[in-house]
Amino acid sequence: MLRSIWLVVPVTLAMVSCATPVRKAHESKEEHSVKKTAPKPVRMNGRGKITSVSLTDAFTLQQSDKALILDARPGFFYGLGHLPGALSFPKSDCDALIEKHEGEIKAALAAKKTIIVYCTNLLCPDARTVATHLADSGYSSSVLTGGWESWKESGLPTE
Repeated sequence: MLRSIWLVVPVTLAMVSCATPVRKAHESKEEHSVKKTAPKPVRMNGRGKITSVSLTDAFTLQQSDKALILDARPGFFYGLGHLPGALSFPKSDCDALIEKHEGEIKAALAAKKTIIVYCTNLLCPDARTVATHLADSGYSSSVLTGGWESWKESGLPTE
């Protein structure tokens, strides 16, 4: 019985990490609609490109300080462990985070660094979502193939 619980908890956490947030019960429809109509950052109509990056290439870029790494998972999971030097960049806040870290993003691109975005695993869409928001803001990025699980399973360093 105890062994079954140890299997259920990680599987449940993995499934929840990529789920779309549900509106809170105490939040009225009016409050919810106000949040949706809040102004978003000016988009540059998809001028940035989205590519993928292999685990090997991502590790090489990370080790040679040639990457700005963004963790698209919810902050809770970032706190449990992340790629060395990664910024917490949950998809739920990515527009505000793009604006907040615009200087870092521009500096990284000017220094010919690759912006690498990752989430939980191959099935998790969060990294692609954040990469799309970056592209819409004019910034090119690469999505890490396999995400966090692939990195960790390979025995690569984590924080």
